[in-house]
This record gives sequence, C-alpha cells and structure tokens, in this order.
Amino acid sequence: MHAVVLACAAQAVYIVAYVLFKTAAGRMSPLSGRHPLHAAGLLVRSPRWLAGLAVLTAGFGLSATALAALPVAATLPAYGLGLVLLLAVGMSGFGERPTSREWLAVLITVAAMVTAALSVLDHAAAAPHRVGAAAAALPLWKAALVCVPSLAVPLWMFCVRDRPVGGRHARPLTGIASGIGAGVLLGATEVFGQGMAMMFAAGRGADVPSSPHPYLFLLAGAFGVGLLSIGLQRCRLTVIVTVVTVTAKTHLLLSATLLYAEPWPREAGPFWLRAAGVGLAVLALLAFPRHERRAPLATPARTSPEPRERPAVLPLAPRTRRAAPPSRPGGAPPVPPSQVSAPPGGWPAGQGRERHLGNVKIEWR
Repeated sequence: MHAVVLACAAQAVYIVAYVLFKTAAGRMSPLSGRHPLHAAGLLVRSPRWLAGLAVLTAGFGLSATALAALPVAATLPAYGLGLVLLLAVGMSGFGERPTSREWLAVLITVAAMVTAALSVLDHAAAAPHRVGAAAAALPLWKAALVCVPSLAVPLWMFCVRDRPVGGRHARPLTGIASGIGAGVLLGATEVFGQGMAMMFAAGRGADVPSSPHPYLFLLAGAFGVGLLSIGLQRCRLTVIVTVVTVTAKTHLLLSATLLYAEPWPREAGPFWLRAAGVGLAVLALLAFPRHERRAPLATPARTSPEPRERPAVLPLAPRTRRAAPPSRPGGAPPVPPSQVSAPPGGWPAGQGRERHLGNVKIEWR
C-alpha cells in the first residue's frame, strides 16, 4: 500500500513539473531540436524551468522507490488516475478543450493501464526475484538494446515525422511525434532509475557509480526533458503529457521485463491481459489526431440590403433645333432670315416663302 501511495504521489509531482516546463517554455524564444546548444542555453537560464527540473527529479525518485517494491504493471492504475488531474489542469489553467477523438484516446489509455494491472497475480513473490536480478551486473548488450532505440526513435520521430509542413492548407501539429520521442526517453530514464533503486534495496548502493545506470539515467533524462520542453512550447499540455505518459509506461514495462526480470505472466488469462494492455497502449497512440482541428471560418452575417430609392426621373425639356439660315450660292455665308428681302412686288397675299432645310421648315411672312 505504501508503494501505491508513492506511485500516485509521483504522478502528481510529474504534472507539477510539466506545468512549470509549459509556462517556462512559453516565455522563451522558439526552441528547436536542430540547434540543441542554443536550446539548452535558453532552458538552463530560466529559473522556472530549473525549478521544474528539480520537481521532475523528485518525481523520478518517488517512482523508482515505488517500482523497487511493486511490479511495473501494479503501479499503472496510479498513472491512469493522474490523467484525470492532468485534464483538469489543462482545461482550467490553460483553456484547452480536447476533441472527441482525443477523449477517445484518453479512455483507451486508461483502459490499457487497467488491463495491464489486472494481469498481476502475486506481487510479494515477484519482488525478491526482481531485486536479486537488479543486484546482478547489467550486461552491456541489454543496456544497449534499451538505450540505442531510446535515442534513435526520438531522433527519427522528431526530425522526420514531426517536421512542420508549410503551405496554404498546412495545419499545426498536435505534437504526437514529439510526445512519443520524449516518452521513450523518459521511459528509459525511469528504467535506469528503477535499476538504481533496486540496487540500493539489495544493499549494493556502493556499486551504483560503477554501473551504467546513473550515466544512462542522465543521458536519457537530459534528451527527454529537452524534447519534452520543445513539445510543450509548441503544442497543448494535455496531448503532449498523455502521449508521453502512455509511451513512457509501455517502454518501462517492456524494458523492465528485459533488464530486471519483470514478471510476465505465464497463465493464459493474465498473459493475454498483459498483451491486451500493450496493444491498447499502441491503439491509444494511433487514436490521437496528428493535426490540430481547423478553426471555423468567420462568415459575415448576411443582412438584407436596404432598398435604394430610385431618383425621380424628371422629363427632359425638348431640345429645339435652331434653324440654319439659308445658304447663298458660291459658298457665301448664309443670310439671316431677318435680312432676306422680299421679291419685287412683295409676297403674294396670304402666302409666305417656305424653305425646307432637312426636317426644319422655315417660313417668311
């Protein structure tokens, strides 16, 4: 029971450290894994980030102490309950709203941890066997089998799978690749921390500096925390931490089975429960969307246009065409009608002279 309480406390401490990392990274200039020295310089100059690192180290100590007394599968429900606290912090403190697909992935994650925990049969009989296995010297090929993929997978995931794509229709990434990479590294960190805790429990604390555990712990932890900080700066807290948790615990379960003889059930029922737990963890990672949802386009409200008043059409005054005076022969300028002289003897009585110029009728009286 004491170890279960330590496991729950470790998960709560982890979330406090993640919040400190998130707020510290949000105040920094953009971090990039392609410039590790520049990113490391920004991180170590932040007091808030250093406080988060100290809190995270304390969480590793609590988790390692719990894992020295209990199998890994028995502590998984404590981490599942920690996801509830994570969602509460992300939604209330950072205003994050998980999508329906992300809620489904979280439920699958909890189901994976509960299913794996149900496969544990006898905790007391397994603990002495695990402590004795950790007291033995760790073969280098086993350490390399855990450490090399833990470094190669994050490098490939971050540089290839999680590379931002520009363009007109590009959408921001949710950070699944960064979460998986950081989870693999932090899972390896927990594995080697568990090994040191079990060496202390077996009375071999003096042999810890000569073993590869502390050095692999520092190497994997440094890369893991750096990649986690980059992911938290770019993406949402709930998505990154959930992916980190499910990846780290799956990696811890499989690696501890290889290194420290973590009890893997041989009966059919517990065996398939353990296998189903691992399969559900992989399914949870696949259920997370890789891209953020598109923001709804703001469409202007349609308003009925006001009827325009047509201007009053006023009747135009008829344009009168001035009559052109009669032209004179020889190209002389025309004589105005007022200067036209009557013929000898005058005009006939009651008659005038009519001339037609186009459509204009000119009459002299």
